[in-house]
Amino acid sequence: MAGVDNGCEESAERYQASTRTAFHGKALAIVRSGTEAGRLTLRARSAGLRTATVTVRTTTARQKVLTPAADFAPDPGPGAPNYPLVDASYSGRPDTLPAAMLDGDPATGWSNAFLKAATALLPAFDGAREEDWVSVEWGRARSFDRIEVSFTVDATHSLPASVEVAAWDGRRYRRVKGADVDRATASDAPTVITFDAVRGSRLRLTMRSRHPGEVRGALRISRLEVPPR
Repeated sequence: MAGVDNGCEESAERYQASTRTAFHGKALAIVRSGTEAGRLTLRARSAGLRTATVTVRTTTARQKVLTPAADFAPDPGPGAPNYPLVDASYSGRPDTLPAAMLDGDPATGWSNAFLKAATALLPAFDGAREEDWVSVEWGRARSFDRIEVSFTVDATHSLPASVEVAAWDGRRYRRVKGADVDRATASDAPTVITFDAVRGSRLRLTMRSRHPGEVRGALRISRLEVPPR
């Protein structure tokens, strides 16, 4: 038995077990064969119901192949691209879109903070993600050697523990050299990151939370600016 499920999002039962409560009369069992091909029989029993049996043909296990994750590029959205394009690995709510980082309004911005309300079986959860990235694409190569990013500091957002800047070289993101961070001392004030000049069409910031798993550890960028060199 590789795993069990029943389709109920609020279920707190373990995915790896020998029993599972039915949801609307249905449950799922995932089985895995051994090292040899053959026949596998699965029998399901439940009080008050007839026992059911199913037999399937199995194959030998194949060697696991791991495919490297692709480098993410900003999503151009529908229609013709309207540069600059902004993207993020995760947004905590529908009203914290990456594009809000470029509108110049500190009242709007991108945030990875989220809240899952409590359900009948599961408690509420609002812990911060450990790491996220945001990126900007200009559509053509340009030179830059600094970025100004304004982080919000409040009850649910804090300054990141670290910020890594990478530029797109045409094939992959490469970390910039000589990075120096001048951190802001107030909320929504610009943190200035300078580095050795690079040329590329995309830039990505990877940020790690100062308080992962805690409500105060979320990240919010109210303004992002990459001045041309």
